[in-house]
Amino acid sequence: MKKISLLLISAVFLLVIACKAETIPRIISLAPNATEILYSLGLGSSIIGVDDFSNYPEEAKNIERLGTFNNPNIEKIILLKPEYLLVNSGLGKAKEEYLNSLGIKIIKVSPKTIEGLYVDIRKLGIIFNKEQNAENIIQDMQFRIERVSQTRRGVTPKVFVQLFDDPLVTVSSFISDIIRLAGGENIASDIKDEAGIFSYEALIDRNPDIILVVGFSGNTSNSNTINAIKNKKIYRDLDPDLILRPGPRAAETIEMLNKIFYE
Repeated sequence: MKKISLLLISAVFLLVIACKAETIPRIISLAPNATEILYSLGLGSSIIGVDDFSNYPEEAKNIERLGTFNNPNIEKIILLKPEYLLVNSGLGKAKEEYLNSLGIKIIKVSPKTIEGLYVDIRKLGIIFNKEQNAENIIQDMQFRIERVSQTRRGVTPKVFVQLFDDPLVTVSSFISDIIRLAGGENIASDIKDEAGIFSYEALIDRNPDIILVVGFSGNTSNSNTINAIKNKKIYRDLDPDLILRPGPRAAETIEMLNKIFYE
């Protein structure tokens, strides 16, 4: 009888331990910035699928590819049986309702500012029980950005970010906040969307001091009335992922741009 009681107590104890054991969530990320946040939180082993552009950190390249963020392979997503699906834009009402009906929770990670990025990092930290990791990431970013703010000197440079040259396309939103924190001013901060067409006339009129050529541009304006061209302040071969991606490497981007602005 005593032996049976001991066995029963042991069984109950093991059951309690099993219930308390942390389960590993199954996560799919269809946003490169969300993928980076997940890894920085220590959730790399939970990621079972990513979009085609999730390329950082290096380990992310070995995870199954599920298409682009705006055209994912829904069949593959379903077969992988995720609990969570992270996106940076909507998938469309019909797709989202269908995935929700399968028990898949959709989380949007699309910050427009550094403060918004902190909110998203904290949100994911809470959801996946990584609150302390999230706070550590945020505190490190805040420290580095504050240190940058102490190095600004002189006149604030006017900055233009060029994605394409024909037509001329630039970016706003998150990058405007990055430029501001690095000590510059984005001359295209009034662009309503995250990226949009910008006229060469407006470029000449707003006269940037610095032009950052990112991504897919081959040429820039050849107008010598633009300060950036006249003073040879055109910077090419910049990593578009580092500059444009609203993730935990944003502090590194701010540090790099600050050096460009005030070298």
